[in-house]
Amino acid sequence: WDSKHGPCCTVEDFRIDLEGLPRSEWNKSAALVFAAEYLRRHRGHQGENLTLEYVSQAWLTHVMALRTRYKDKQRDDLDRKEHKARNRRRQRKHELYSRRLQTAYEYTEIKDRAVAIVESLGQDGMSSDESDHEGHRGEATYHILDKDWRSKQVTSWLRMLDSLHLRLRYNGKWQATAGAWPHFRMTSLRESKGSPVKGLPTDFYCRNWYGAQNTFVKEQLQAKNQSGTLAIPSQYAK
Repeated sequence: WDSKHGPCCTVEDFRIDLEGLPRSEWNKSAALVFAAEYLRRHRGHQGENLTLEYVSQAWLTHVMALRTRYKDKQRDDLDRKEHKARNRRRQRKHELYSRRLQTAYEYTEIKDRAVAIVESLGQDGMSSDESDHEGHRGEATYHILDKDWRSKQVTSWLRMLDSLHLRLRYNGKWQATAGAWPHFRMTSLRESKGSPVKGLPTDFYCRNWYGAQNTFVKEQLQAKNQSGTLAIPSQYAK
């Protein structure tokens, strides 16, 4: 809009700018449009002391209040959206933990070790994920948030349980069993901001990450002695 070409809007197509500053050039022009129409309709009803400048300034003050309410609503809407997204991520994380634990109990050869790993990590030890498609319809791809504190060996056990779960779903046949399908997760360079799980065996923590922590952090972690081998049995190592 160029002020040289006239007002920013008309009475019939009246518009104000709530994204910019309350006294932006657009809003000052709109205020004059409003004031001229107001005086045309109400002069005599409110007295003769009202001027174009007075009404336009009063309108700009009103715009400031409108903009404040508008911005507050935007923040509230964003907070609600982020809250829902956090709840969805938390629910997916709970389902991931439950699914891995259930799968661990299904395989006798690795049950004791697998169950101990999953239960030691708990839900907080599972990797979160996020999607650019969060809250929309259609198929979404979820990007795993890397936990830099967790050892690669532990992560390998968890990924193995994910693969074994799919094997259980197919049950050796071409047709999958009934039930909700796990959401599609893929590795990414995105990092988790969550705190490490405390009280795990030292080999559950990434060696480089653990070695880089200062004495205070290590005391807070309260890491236990080595848990034993984290090697995956050869028949499952694929």
